[in-house]
Amino acid sequence: MTPWDHHGSGNAPEGESRERESNRALRLRAVPDVVVVGAGVMGASVALELQRSGRTVVVVDKGAAVGSGSTSSSSAVVRFNFSTLAAVTAAWESAHRWEAWADHLGLVDDADTSGGSGLLARFVRCPMLFLEPPGFPRADATILLSTVGVPYEVLDEGELRRQFPALDTGRYHPPRRPDDPRFGLGPFGRLDAVLVPDGGFIDDPQLAAANLMDAARRHGAEIRLRTEVVAVETNSERTSGVRLADGTTLDAPVVVNAAGPWSARLNVLAGVVDDGVVPTRPLRQEVHVVPAPVGFGLDDGGAMVADLDLGYYTRPVPGGTLLVGGVEPDCDPLEWVDDPDDVAPTPTVPCFEAQVWRLARRLPDLAVPHRPSGLAGVYDVTPDWMPIYDRTSLDGFYLAIGTSGNQFKNAPLVGQILCDLVDACEAGHDHDANPVITNCHRIGRPLNLGAFSRLRSMTATTGTVMG
Repeated sequence: MTPWDHHGSGNAPEGESRERESNRALRLRAVPDVVVVGAGVMGASVALELQRSGRTVVVVDKGAAVGSGSTSSSSAVVRFNFSTLAAVTAAWESAHRWEAWADHLGLVDDADTSGGSGLLARFVRCPMLFLEPPGFPRADATILLSTVGVPYEVLDEGELRRQFPALDTGRYHPPRRPDDPRFGLGPFGRLDAVLVPDGGFIDDPQLAAANLMDAARRHGAEIRLRTEVVAVETNSERTSGVRLADGTTLDAPVVVNAAGPWSARLNVLAGVVDDGVVPTRPLRQEVHVVPAPVGFGLDDGGAMVADLDLGYYTRPVPGGTLLVGGVEPDCDPLEWVDDPDDVAPTPTVPCFEAQVWRLARRLPDLAVPHRPSGLAGVYDVTPDWMPIYDRTSLDGFYLAIGTSGNQFKNAPLVGQILCDLVDACEAGHDHDANPVITNCHRIGRPLNLGAFSRLRSMTATTGTVMG
């Protein structure tokens, strides 16, 4: 590869420039090795790793921009409080990749973003505070953190109050909705908490997806936006490509479903919904924006909070505001949808009040806005809120689905996971019987991909977005 092929310079000699364009045209006319369906942060990561492994990749998405679907609605929290070893391992490895984002993208330095926007997404360090409900198995959770090497601190009520004086440290469990006459009762005791100092968030989730896709393009990947898949083609019991809405067929021996909230629909087209695969469903979710009270902004003593005692999560935003979302407490109905395209993007008063008024109990100085401010999006959810990174019963058809709500943080690793799966399974490895192991080289730990199997038993998690 010549320097101008990598850096996108327009200064190549005329003859070599013509040759380069001719070679590019030949590549685009050739049958790609892989079609990735979905140009969100997961599809972009998968495209990058498969393309730089030596395969040719085409990404298709019916949207108008990279990362414009559920990725753009993500709160982009980077945390490590999960209930399985695999989930903690993946999150800790991914955090190290976010921290070295330019290096992960293969850039010489942060300014080397040729072919893209010229900007890189940024990991913003912010501690994560986990407020425990009664009976929470803390030892199980902290053992996982210790095993993986994630630093943490257990805070009793006094230490919690000392470090975060803006918080009401009372216990109010169980979570209730504001129209419940018992909503204002309590407190019924005092909280304990687990503080993880190395958490944080990504300042622009859609930009992160664009960064990954720009890197994939630099290696030769092609992306086709405004391109809808209407069928998965098969030949001799394996995938042979996809048929597009314009009637054309895009041939490829490998297809990766990274379609987010549209993934279940694509599985139906591929005929893989009746082979024991863990199901996914689109779920409407809202995230609200409120002003940060004094003492709890990003640079003013604040933290990200997962409050299972009151049933919400929050994270600070640069500029003095907080994002507020839900953690699926029993009192909140889940809004499943049939068609992700029919979901209204505006927040509703009942959901706003349920989430923000709970936060106001924890932050007594919070000024609650008079009307909802925020957005609504659609999650792609499995019953246990763990993702599916796997092959399927249709040879050549792979899954990176069920990722919404808690997997954005793992996007830098997901590309490697799918690349390892494709490498092994296309070479004849039986992943169902002997799960593939991914090397988390930043933290020096193996990751058994059987944890993300489509055939797994769904008994090991919280059953909520907390995972």
